[in-house]
Amino acid sequence: MISADPSHAEVLAAIHRAAMPGDAWSADAWRSLLAAPGARTRIAMDGTAPAGFLHLRCAGGEAEVVMIATHPSAQRRGIATALLEDALAALDGGMALFLEVAERNHAARALYAGFGFEPVGRRPGYYRTPSGRQDALVLRLGHNTGGPGQRR
Repeated sequence: MISADPSHAEVLAAIHRAAMPGDAWSADAWRSLLAAPGARTRIAMDGTAPAGFLHLRCAGGEAEVVMIATHPSAQRRGIATALLEDALAALDGGMALFLEVAERNHAARALYAGFGFEPVGRRPGYYRTPSGRQDALVLRLGHNTGGPGQRR
């Protein structure tokens, strides 16, 4: 894992574009995100090639996974798991961690459930899809669920 800085904006944009065509953020957007207070972005490497990333934002005793993406060529190899484990290890054990996931993204939901994330809300029509819109589930992992980093 390496820590991302603004010089990695093009890499993040390329992985995001490959993983989520049509919804990817530009390199300029990534430069702004990387410079924001409380931002922490880590890039997972597959040898010397960037394979995925996790962008986290911390504020007010809480943290949010803003984006996690794995390049399609590296999917199903534990990259997202490693990124999430890395993020949890860096957080204060009492800090709640939130994220949003598309309701129909069963693979991601299984990953998060394995870490102990639990649904705490819903955002109707949050995600655009080719066939319309779908809801996002808001998930939470907090110290009262066994502590960040404690996989089930």
